[in-house]
Amino acid sequence: MEIPIISGDLPMESTTEETKLKRALGLGHTTLFGVGLILGAGIYVLIGRATDFAGDAVWMSVLFATLIAILTGLSYAEFASLFPRAASTHTYIQETYPKLRWLAFISGWLIAFEGIAGAVTAAVGFGRYLAEIIGLPLIWAPTIALILIIILTFVNYWGIEESAKLIIVFTAIEAFGLILVSFLGFFLTQRTPNYFSIPSGLNPTLAILLGAAVFYFAFTGFELQPTLAEEAKEPRRTIPRAIILALLVCSLLYLLVALSVVRLLPPEKLAESGAPLADAAGVVWEGAYMLLAVIALFSTSNTVLGFLVSGSRLIYGLAEEGLLPEKIKAVDEKRRTPHVAIIIATGIAILLLAITKYVPELTGWEVVAIGGKKYKLIDLLSKTASLACLLVFVLINISVIWFRFRKPELERPFRIPSLILPLVGAILTAVFIATSFLDWIVWLNTFVVVGIGLVLYHYGARSS
Repeated sequence: MEIPIISGDLPMESTTEETKLKRALGLGHTTLFGVGLILGAGIYVLIGRATDFAGDAVWMSVLFATLIAILTGLSYAEFASLFPRAASTHTYIQETYPKLRWLAFISGWLIAFEGIAGAVTAAVGFGRYLAEIIGLPLIWAPTIALILIIILTFVNYWGIEESAKLIIVFTAIEAFGLILVSFLGFFLTQRTPNYFSIPSGLNPTLAILLGAAVFYFAFTGFELQPTLAEEAKEPRRTIPRAIILALLVCSLLYLLVALSVVRLLPPEKLAESGAPLADAAGVVWEGAYMLLAVIALFSTSNTVLGFLVSGSRLIYGLAEEGLLPEKIKAVDEKRRTPHVAIIIATGIAILLLAITKYVPELTGWEVVAIGGKKYKLIDLLSKTASLACLLVFVLINISVIWFRFRKPELERPFRIPSLILPLVGAILTAVFIATSFLDWIVWLNTFVVVGIGLVLYHYGARSS
C-alpha cells in the first residue's frame, strides 16, 4: 500500500518494503523508553549538584526546567504526529525551512550530539556511584564511565527489542528508588528546609537559573523519543502520546524528590556527595544507602543505554536522508541494527569525555561559576548535553508556529492548544541559554562535534 506524501518526497511512514528497522514498540514501550531516558543520572546525581547553586530552593530550579521541557515537549509532539521519521528534529526543520538544508542538518546533528553527551554524563554518574560503593576515589569515575559505554555499545548493537526490554526493567527499578526517597523525606524528616533559601552571596534569580542549568540534563530524553518512530507501531499517534506521558511522570517525580531530599540532608552535603540520594536515604535507614546506591547504578546505566540507542538512531536517520555518507546508514543483516552509526556515536562519546576531562587539566584554564564555585566534570558534561538540545529547542518552538501558518491544512493527530505556548517556550529557552551557559569548555565541546558533523555532511551531501 502506498503511503501518502506530506510535502516534497518525504513519506509520512515507510512502507513495509522500505522499512529496514523492525516495528516492535507500542505505547507502553515508547513511553517507558522515554521515562527511562529522562530519569537517571540527572535526578540521581545532578539533584545534589544543583543544590550547590540553589540550596533549599532547588525545587524552583527543577520547576523552571520542568516548564521549558513541557513547553518544548508539546512542540515535539505536534511535529512527531506529522513526521514519524527516525531523523525527527532534522525532518521537522527541513519541512519548515525547505531551502535551508544546512540548518536542518545542524539541528538534527545537535540532538544526536545531545544524546551522546547525555550518555557520557550518565556514565560518569554511574562511575561516581560505583566508586562510592566500592570505596574508590571519585577520580576513578571517568574510567568506570568509559568501560560502561563500551559494554552498553554491544547491547545497543544486539537489538532494539532487547534494548527496550532492558530499559523497561531498569526504569521500574529507578522509579521505585525516587518514590522511596520522597517517602523518607516527607514522612521521616531529618531537617526543616527553608524552601526559599539561596546560598549566601549569590543573586537569587541567577542561582535558580544556574541550578536549573546543571539539572536540566535530567529532562533531556523526550526529544529523542521520536527517533523510535520507524521502530514504533502507529507512530503518528504513539510517539506524541508517549512524549507527553513521559514528561508528566518524570516532572511529578522530580518535584517530589527536589522537595523531599533537602528534608534529609542540607544542600552543602548533597552538593559534595558522589551519591546524593543514597546518602540522603542513609540518614534515615542505614540499609537504604546501599539500596539507593544500587538502584542508582541501574538508573544511570539505563540512561546510558537509552541515549546511545537514540543518538545512534538519529545519526542513522540523517544518513538515511542523504545528509551523511551512505555507509553510515548500513544495517546489520542479522541484528537489524545500524552498526556503523552505533560505532560513530560511541566514538564521539569517548572523544567528549576526553576533551571535558583533560583539556582544562592540560591548559590550566579553570571553569568557575558565580561565587567562585568550581564545576565538577559531571556538571560540565550535563551542561554540554543541555546546551546542544536547548539551542535546537529555541528553533523547534519557533518552527512549530511557522509551520502551522505554512501548512494549516495538514492533519495533525496532536495539536498544541495555543501557539502562545511555543512562543513562551522559545523566549524562556533563549534567556536561559544567554544567562546560564557561558562556560568555555561547554561551547568548545559543541563546536568540535558540530565541526565533525559538518565534515561528514560535506561528504554525505557530495555523494548524494
